[in-house]
Amino acid sequence: MSSRHSKGLRPLSFLVMALCVAQVAHAQVLPPWRVDAMSSRDGGVWSDASQGAAPAASNQATDDAAFTAIAQGGPWTRADWEPLRGRLPQLMAQARAGRWNEVLATLKADDPEVDPRDRDGATLLTLAARQGQLEAVRELLRRGADADRRGLSGHTPLCAAAVGGHDLVVQELLRNGADPERWSAQGQGPLHLAAREGHVRVMRSLMAGGAKPLALNHAGRHALFEAALTGHTAAMAALVEAGVPASAPDQRGLNALHAAAMHRHADAVQWLRQRDVPVPHPLTQVLLDAMAEGVQPTP
Repeated sequence: MSSRHSKGLRPLSFLVMALCVAQVAHAQVLPPWRVDAMSSRDGGVWSDASQGAAPAASNQATDDAAFTAIAQGGPWTRADWEPLRGRLPQLMAQARAGRWNEVLATLKADDPEVDPRDRDGATLLTLAARQGQLEAVRELLRRGADADRRGLSGHTPLCAAAVGGHDLVVQELLRNGADPERWSAQGQGPLHLAAREGHVRVMRSLMAGGAKPLALNHAGRHALFEAALTGHTAAMAALVEAGVPASAPDQRGLNALHAAAMHRHADAVQWLRQRDVPVPHPLTQVLLDAMAEGVQPTP
């Protein structure tokens, strides 16, 4: 084809790419109320009562009806929360400030309840797990803290530890009966969160503890897809070593190559190409071509 014709077709290829991106954007970009709560911000959290039972791990994504409390925008209602009493306000303030020696001293000097949530939904155990405070986690569990109770950012203690990459805390929680298949309020399992953050040691501990590598989260994605979204090739390799096919499709028939191309992770794309992962959708090829040409995809 002549250079003149090629230049004439280039705007058309950009238009096709934009239309394809718009067509499947709903499958790749979540609205704000469904974005994974993976930061230290605690607002917009929902209780176990308003959320209902955690969705079980399966190869089918959970229906949106199970997440109506999140769709309504939260936050806590009067039925969900009561003011903290006794030593609890002091304990929560110390925990949030990272003064864990003081928390331990307060726990040993008194015998407070350890499971109540503060106004933002955090529990002492989820705060300790997120910050990697192994001694505090052990003490709270010894005092009867619920190893599966959702707290900080809607996370279970395992989810909180997985986001932070705290492998020893993860192992301690698993030894004390924490369920690796109990989802966060946002429909993410601990393994999904660890894969997205690239915490390989945590991932291996979770899989050894019973986490299902091909379980789908609320967005219909497995852990390999989540790792590819953030370009963590070591996490992808750990999952493939554990028996996950490199070309495993998500609920929409897309695979990790699509995820890596969508977010322009060249190393992850190359790693998957070396393992003969097929292009699952015409849009994937458009995205790969755009990467090769250095073209930024239309948001």
